[in-house]
Amino acid sequence: MVRQLDGGARSAHTDFFHTGPDTLAGRYMRTFWQPVYHSDDLPIGHAKPVRIMGADYTLYRGETGEPHMVDARCAHRGMQLSPGWVHGDTIRCFYHGWVYDGDGQCVEQPAEPQPFCDKIRIGGYPVQDYLGLVFAYLGSPIGEGPPPPAIPRYPTFDNIDGILEMDSYFRACNYFNNLENSVDTSHVGFVHRGGAGAWDGATEGPIIIEPTDTSWGFSSNVRRPGGQVNVAQFGMPNIFHAKALPVEPEVLGFREFLVWWTPIDDESHIQFTVNAVRMPLEKADDYLARRAASKAKRTIPKEQLAADILAGKIHIDEVDPSSTDMIRLQDDVAQIGQGIIADHGNERLGRTDAGVIKIRQLWTRELKALDEGQPLTEWRYDVEELLLLRAGQ
Repeated sequence: MVRQLDGGARSAHTDFFHTGPDTLAGRYMRTFWQPVYHSDDLPIGHAKPVRIMGADYTLYRGETGEPHMVDARCAHRGMQLSPGWVHGDTIRCFYHGWVYDGDGQCVEQPAEPQPFCDKIRIGGYPVQDYLGLVFAYLGSPIGEGPPPPAIPRYPTFDNIDGILEMDSYFRACNYFNNLENSVDTSHVGFVHRGGAGAWDGATEGPIIIEPTDTSWGFSSNVRRPGGQVNVAQFGMPNIFHAKALPVEPEVLGFREFLVWWTPIDDESHIQFTVNAVRMPLEKADDYLARRAASKAKRTIPKEQLAADILAGKIHIDEVDPSSTDMIRLQDDVAQIGQGIIADHGNERLGRTDAGVIKIRQLWTRELKALDEGQPLTEWRYDVEELLLLRAGQ
């Protein structure tokens, strides 16, 4: 049995962790467009298997360049569709050649003397390319249920003076661990202590965290003893807009970024990241070359190191910072170290957990409304309201 915040049996309204198709949180997450793949990693004419929120799908890019997503398996004999062939904007099953269009409708059964295509349909789902990512709407298959809402737009990331950089990663724990970590600013002074742009939590505390409601979720305002104020924005249900620790502070300073935490299943997720790297375009090639060279030196997977650290085989201070992605390793240790699915019932929260508490309040409210058939909040990204994020810090 899972547990709730006070240690008792958790109600569906506080079970944010389980996002399968039949769960309340899963139903809620499926009312939003979610990133599922990097656009550049889906070439024309190719199909990929993807697993999102505990369900399997086939993602492919048609010969027209348009992405499509259908259920994982052929309706005939259950063959996985991703090894098949893309023709035009359809996909042909590897096993017996049945063909499906992007809506999931069967349009060809080559071996059947009397085809019955009109009786065969699998799920097809709306997908769009945006900001270098493939987004999918999984609320209901095409042709079933109401049409999807318009995909949200983020104007501050459109047509920037610089480049958009995709910098996503896998993490072997529940997505909610990462989601809450984003507004848990007090961890930075310890987990990332010594990193460029970080601070020393032991000597520069205490800090004050003040969540303020917005039309997108809430603004997390962090005040440090020295007077510095940092502002980041949390967007419901699983989005974050902030400035990252600098990778090249002498050239770029902080990078503005958007992230989404998309569950693969209940025990793993992907953070899809879009960085707005504002720089003169003539410097972009050199920047990308330096980034590629730095990544090439990272010969030890962070997942392996995190497992060894949590098993007590090594300490994180013994890791060569050039051998891996150090910031993400630090977060791997902190987030996986909470438990693959964190047990909120054993927590003792303090004043610096104001952002974490705010997230749980918003989620509980929305899940309760969904469960009771009440209207859900229509969250919207309001550029004017969120301009404070880009005002300096």
